[in-house]
Amino acid sequence: MQDILRHINSVEGVIGSAVFNENGAVVDHAFPPLIDAESLHSAAGLVLECTQGLQISRSLDIIDLRYAEGRIIIKAFPGALLCLLCTKNINLPVLNITLKLAVKKLGALLPNIAEIAGETADSSILRLRISHLANRDASKSFDSLGMIAVSQPTSSYISEFYKSAFKKLTLINATAGTSGTFPVMIMKDIDQQFDGTIIVGPGIEKKLQLNEGDNVEIKIG
Repeated sequence: MQDILRHINSVEGVIGSAVFNENGAVVDHAFPPLIDAESLHSAAGLVLECTQGLQISRSLDIIDLRYAEGRIIIKAFPGALLCLLCTKNINLPVLNITLKLAVKKLGALLPNIAEIAGETADSSILRLRISHLANRDASKSFDSLGMIAVSQPTSSYISEFYKSAFKKLTLINATAGTSGTFPVMIMKDIDQQFDGTIIVGPGIEKKLQLNEGDNVEIKIG
């Protein structure tokens, strides 16, 4: 997803881009560091209110909000909204060409997290699959710190599920009767095959008696 957002950002005049889901949560973003997570979360809620009020999914394909020094462009696609912060002189016809292809690719990625997780928003228990990096030395590096890792989209998915931000997660292996609470490293530039999974190192796998592919219950620590 990051590759797609960066491609959108490569269009002259685009400052940053983000994908918000239909519940107003940030799925992923490619914004400059000066725009923090709290600001994006607030923006996602405001965008959702705006599009619902205007019924964008029913009647409009795109909203172009113009300000003195810039523009906010919102494009709807199934299950989500693409939000762009742009300069005031962005060439919208040129941008539209990029967006047509981008939303198709983004739309194909959105179901993956929920499908891999095997859960719905109505479930009271969240279960995710265990995975580990092919490079075992890389796994050991954060494993030595007692940490687990998730991708940026997975982090957003968990936050939305529990309606709360988190710094630690509790993993529960009901089959073996083991559990543990660990700090979480959020990995932004990682292959999408890790979306919807919890990345653990060999030490934590052994401690919780887990194998790659096992499902574990996830709670916010």
